[in-house]
Amino acid sequence: MKTSRPEMPSFHVRPSQLIQRAVDLIKDIQTATKQLLDKLSPQDATFENVVLSMAKIDNNIKSKVQFLAFFQAVSPSLELRQESSVAMSMVDTAYLELFQDENLFALVDAVHKNFDMNQMEMEDRKFLAKLHSTFIDNGLGLKEKDKKRSQEISKRLVELRVAFTENLSLDPGYIWKKEEDLEGLGAERIQTLPLCPSNGQRGVPLKKTYVNAVLSSCIRSATRKEVFLQSQRIFPENTEVFKEIVILRDERARLLGFESYAHQQARSKLLKSPRDVKSMLDELSMHLRPIAKTELEALQQAQDPPGGPLHLWDFDYHHDKMLRDNYQVDHDLIAEYFPANVTIQHMLAVFETIFGLKIESLRCIRDDYIWQPDVKVFSVHDRHSATFFGFLYLDIYPRDGKFNHAANFNIFPSYSVPEGIDQPFVCTALVCNVANPPPDKPALLKHHEVITLFHELGHAFHDLLGRSKYATFHGHRTVADFVEAPSQLLEYWCWVPECLQRLSCHYSYVSSDDSEDGERDTLMSSSTRPPKQIPRGHLEKLVEARSINQGILTLRQVAFSSFDLEIHCPASQGALKSMDIAEMYYSLLQSATYLQGPENDNRWGHGYATTPHYIWGQEANYYSYLYTRVLAANMWWSNFHFDPMSQKAGLKYRKMILEHGGSQDEQTALMEFLGGQPTVEVYLRYL
Repeated sequence: MKTSRPEMPSFHVRPSQLIQRAVDLIKDIQTATKQLLDKLSPQDATFENVVLSMAKIDNNIKSKVQFLAFFQAVSPSLELRQESSVAMSMVDTAYLELFQDENLFALVDAVHKNFDMNQMEMEDRKFLAKLHSTFIDNGLGLKEKDKKRSQEISKRLVELRVAFTENLSLDPGYIWKKEEDLEGLGAERIQTLPLCPSNGQRGVPLKKTYVNAVLSSCIRSATRKEVFLQSQRIFPENTEVFKEIVILRDERARLLGFESYAHQQARSKLLKSPRDVKSMLDELSMHLRPIAKTELEALQQAQDPPGGPLHLWDFDYHHDKMLRDNYQVDHDLIAEYFPANVTIQHMLAVFETIFGLKIESLRCIRDDYIWQPDVKVFSVHDRHSATFFGFLYLDIYPRDGKFNHAANFNIFPSYSVPEGIDQPFVCTALVCNVANPPPDKPALLKHHEVITLFHELGHAFHDLLGRSKYATFHGHRTVADFVEAPSQLLEYWCWVPECLQRLSCHYSYVSSDDSEDGERDTLMSSSTRPPKQIPRGHLEKLVEARSINQGILTLRQVAFSSFDLEIHCPASQGALKSMDIAEMYYSLLQSATYLQGPENDNRWGHGYATTPHYIWGQEANYYSYLYTRVLAANMWWSNFHFDPMSQKAGLKYRKMILEHGGSQDEQTALMEFLGGQPTVEVYLRYL
């Protein structure tokens, strides 16, 4: 079916309008629920009159709530961010009440008991199962006292999650340092930092982009230590919120009859139990620890003076220094070939090729249709049929109040139940924080930022290409331990020299309006001007150094995953209440990586509470970052390794994996795509 491009949604809203939209949505939910309950009893319940009616309600919520929530992460207006948070809390509460309604549960339960699952299509079967388990998870089916407590916990968890997220949007503050204490960052970067007129010191924002720059580039260990430790202490209000959340999760899981919250969450995943997760982490550790010890010894010898412990705040610096000294990998020089906006255009061209798409930049967009002047918008169509898939928004530069990491945000999903197409196109946003451009250059991407953008665009195209009956399965809404696999697969393109050359363009060939073949630096003569594409030699050195210190880096992820398992799978409720969470977090991090923190102290911060991962998105699921790397390595090797730009393989991947989102059985689809079971050995080969 051919479709023309529809009208773009407007982001010009006042705070009061967000609240009113939330009120209207809640009224819609309540009205639809009342109509359903008024006309049906459990004896009359069928899939068509109950489950599809519930699907309409659920689709309506999911088609509107993401828009309300989005402003919390990106709006320049503090008032709008705050009202977005309030609106989200209102809708979350109403959604929670929906699944605490005894009469509604009776209808769904009747269908669940009486319907022959084997006669249903996979997506219908998954939706009914998810619907029923959501009621169960909210205490329906418990005795009255336990049910009341479960519902109290559910409501409190919504409040706590909102509070935690609100805190993450606060300004984390600065560390003020003399310019000589920032040696190694480069004069241009230092000049972009705020200046204190009274003492000439520069302010280093305690935001991820700036913290990472100091840790990887600053020569002075004392500065790195101070910035690292202070970055682990931002948002102190979240420590108590964090502990209350994990305790309440555990209590509710035990009320529902599960051994732990991790056991409860494992029901619908590829790895079916915490034991399976621990087994996977142990297998990786067994292979990686000898490698990490060897890496540590090499890093220690590279220190000045050599030997002695290597600290957490020194690893990134010595890792980058090793790449420069031993492998001649100069990340600052490489970044000159990846001006942000041009590189992104080239990335989109890669997606056009492998997925058979047509992606157009929409210029001269009215302010109403974006939330910030430097946001860029693209339309995405199928190249063969011209079917319109949706709008892709790019918001890549940091600013006050903005989400502090890199993520893809769905704004409007697509779905097509019960009849026709109710939401025919997708709106999705890439929200990142690459360094703002200096006055005389465009923003330049380090190679790890190129990887991050490719990764998040992977989520975006999973979102854009997804087509499902139910919004709850749209795009990257798959089982939790598969979500990251499609994006991690796309990271492999960032290690293929031919692909990196396609992405590259030296910044001197970029004009001030970000078009290619301009001339950014008019003082650069043709004899001194570098080649337009990055030289092959730079890339060969970069790829050669790919495996350097991957033992330590991967064990860092094992540590974070193990921490997630510890807090969500404690021996008992009492053990969790008495757990020193900070001590657990930092002791796991140090023992796994062999990197040290402050001497004789494992309570020097609360890094676990400075990120949303354990609270909203990867709770009892952090291991999936590693598990999905195993899956991604297998997908790459079996389909793309020998021809990364193969459109045949890309269309196969689009059809078998991306288009279905979470509407199919992911394990079956994965094995069909791979032609067999995934193995850890394939992943270790790439490490």
